[in-house]
Amino acid sequence: MKQDLRNRIRERRDQIRADLDLAVRRMAAAFGRPRGWRGPAALASLAAAAIVAAVLVSDSAGLPRRLQPAPAPAGPNIIGYFENGWSKIFTDSFPSLVNHPKVVDTVLAYWYSVDGSGGLREPAGPPRPEVIQYVKSHGMLMGVLINNLGSNMVSIPSVRSRAIRNIVAIARTNGYQEIHIDFELLPRSLRTDLTTFIADLRKALPPSVKLSMSVFPKVGVPASIYGVYDYQALAKYVDYEVVMLYDNHSSGGPAGPVSPWPWVQQNVAYFRSILPGNKIVIAAGVYGYDWPVGSTNAAEYPLDYITKLAAREKATIRTDPVSQNPYFRYTDSSGSRHIVWYQNSATVRQRIDLVVKDHLGGIAIWTLGQADRRVWQVLEKAK
Repeated sequence: MKQDLRNRIRERRDQIRADLDLAVRRMAAAFGRPRGWRGPAALASLAAAAIVAAVLVSDSAGLPRRLQPAPAPAGPNIIGYFENGWSKIFTDSFPSLVNHPKVVDTVLAYWYSVDGSGGLREPAGPPRPEVIQYVKSHGMLMGVLINNLGSNMVSIPSVRSRAIRNIVAIARTNGYQEIHIDFELLPRSLRTDLTTFIADLRKALPPSVKLSMSVFPKVGVPASIYGVYDYQALAKYVDYEVVMLYDNHSSGGPAGPVSPWPWVQQNVAYFRSILPGNKIVIAAGVYGYDWPVGSTNAAEYPLDYITKLAAREKATIRTDPVSQNPYFRYTDSSGSRHIVWYQNSATVRQRIDLVVKDHLGGIAIWTLGQADRRVWQVLEKAK
């Protein structure tokens, strides 16, 4: 896209210079006419030359200002996932966004799910006009995340078409500037169907609406989980893919680091080997899991709650030297021992540095309402 813009600028510059040359030649010819400089043709030529010359000298680069490419952002592209809030612990993302209006570049609100008939549901709460208005008025891109309830929306052509029509309809009606598809746990057999869905959706959406999607990483993940994603084929139709580099350990399995640094690096190296850097966005979580020792059944908590839990229990926070993820232990009031693994400002900073170093498409924070003040400080500093 940048190359296309450069080509358009070059073509426009050449046209302007040709126009200037023509105007100068017309002025020279006007000297030999009976009325000289007072003739209307000469005056028109003089005016045209003055205008073109003014445009050419108005910019030190010799390019019209309106064709100048937009300045590069000061820092990495920061994408923030947004939730309406659904408990006293998992709270509304809006206050955090309002408190940090110059940090986030794109907001992706989780407001929709596609059901088995291709209809759109609102399981996480309805779209909020005040959020849409705020995001747009503060120069951020307003997008929505759409996840899946089952697999019919990709596997059955008629359902797929209906789902796409509904998605396009909400994009037009609500003025969404980006659609973010988060279809998870689809069987590998639907690999071609998922790509077809994304290709058809891209074709149906207005060109001005961006299309992106979340994908599971490949390294260290079962093929039954990542196999449905044809990363390279999907990249032809989406602006970027968010690689969900968290939940390496989560509830349902043994306690351990949520997003180990070596695992992150290995996956980024893999994606960089198959995709352009600007198509790759790293997801960074700001949450963690609390396991009773010896159990695989963990409670998920947002980072701000975990920070308060560690302070309340007077726990010693440590960083595992291998995974570089933080953790702490505590004993609850009933005498049960716990271990908490999580992601924090240090892991977010680490991933931002990787995005900058490898010229990746950005970092996506899950979610805006879960971060503590230190994470926001890291994000602000990155901008």
